[in-house]
Amino acid sequence: MKRRSAGFTLLEILIVISLLGVMLTLIGGAIIGANRAVAKADRYSTRLDEVRASQSFLRRSISQALPLAAGSPDAQAPQIFQGSVQSMTFYAPLPSHMGGGLYQHQFSWQNHRLLLNLAQLDGQTLRAFGDPQVLLHDVKTLHLSYRGSTPTGQPSGWLEQWPWPARLPQAVRIDATLSGPVPWTLQSVALKLDLSAQAGGQ
Repeated sequence: MKRRSAGFTLLEILIVISLLGVMLTLIGGAIIGANRAVAKADRYSTRLDEVRASQSFLRRSISQALPLAAGSPDAQAPQIFQGSVQSMTFYAPLPSHMGGGLYQHQFSWQNHRLLLNLAQLDGQTLRAFGDPQVLLHDVKTLHLSYRGSTPTGQPSGWLEQWPWPARLPQAVRIDATLSGPVPWTLQSVALKLDLSAQAGGQ
């Protein structure tokens, strides 16, 4: 009786190669999926940081708005705070790590971007401070509203246009819709210095 020679048959080798191919395909798919998940998580984290940083800067700037205005001190109607649905302008200090000092802050929504334009307040003179800066990209909509007191001391409710530029509002509400997975949380920012009920403001 003949002994069977040791080794694998051609069929067995083909089966093993086929199984290895299937395993490599599965492993490669898992690696690609994991890489995509990591990249997606990185993009989400980056976007979340951008949104939070923008909201933090807005809250800090608005809360520290001051009853200041540029131009002649004898002006009949100083422009202390200007607010509409998609833009607002006021005066506030910059953080010390950004150089400090008093600046006119102008926030606006243009071409799906939230922009900041700064001008340094030097006495009664405004000096342009660089080009407009993009605070946040991919902003689909922006809706600003303002609440304070009327010249007679009555609560104004939320207004889409601040009608008393010589007075500060009591609070600013910022609503927006963003592109991408990170939502905008409705912001309602109270001004630390509330002069909206001061007598004589118009």
